[in-house]
Amino acid sequence: MFAREDIQNLVDREATSVVRSNPDDRYRRNLLPSIEAAVELQHAYTYFNDALFGGTLPPCILTYVRRRRCLGYFSPDRFERTDGERVGEVALNPTHLATREDRDSLSTLVHELVHVWRHYLAPPRRGVRRTTGYHDRVWADRMVEAGLMPSDTGRPGGKRTGSRMSHFIIASGAFDTACEALLQTGFRINWHDHVKPEVPAAEPGAAKADRIKFSCPSCGLNAWAKPTAQITCTDCRLPMSAAEQASVVDPVPAIRR
Repeated sequence: MFAREDIQNLVDREATSVVRSNPDDRYRRNLLPSIEAAVELQHAYTYFNDALFGGTLPPCILTYVRRRRCLGYFSPDRFERTDGERVGEVALNPTHLATREDRDSLSTLVHELVHVWRHYLAPPRRGVRRTTGYHDRVWADRMVEAGLMPSDTGRPGGKRTGSRMSHFIIASGAFDTACEALLQTGFRINWHDHVKPEVPAAEPGAAKADRIKFSCPSCGLNAWAKPTAQITCTDCRLPMSAAEQASVVDPVPAIRR
């Protein structure tokens, strides 16, 4: 593990922050979006590999995945080059990159890096090194060493092992220290899903924002339509008025068929 001073020296010496060019520059950006997005994730992968794993993890291809209830995953030997070289895949969910703090998203990346370590580098346990995705004790112990506490609930007191696992950040732990040093350089995850702001659900019976209430001045029938709509009550054969205008319309006796 690296002490805070070692991590800061690593940042100053080798880790170059990946940030967008001046937003006031109207002429060009430093990187094309697809390249910038890839470099951001690769920079984070390399940085935490050096800071928390001594640079021993093999390279992986970093991708995005949109799976419900999935923050990210590791899949071993998922990609193959034309010359036969194989590498694993580490994926992050761009929707959650948009809705979570960078610190939390980077903790998910390190969560997956521990899976990379478990698959390729962990000492065999009961003759088994590789796993099929189960979060075992070897993985859990290495998570703690990296500064993340495994928990099936994502909160203190949860189970440390299992098929579906989350974690929480250990205050002043290895990840917390390393991540703070990285973010202090100005690094951030710039690219993520475009998530539309949530619109509060309308109360039952409430009109939509682009609709207003019309009422028949005779029978009281209500309808909702655009403000410019011309609506007639077919029973009374009377024009229906906007709600705020209904009080100034003289009622006319209903004409029934």
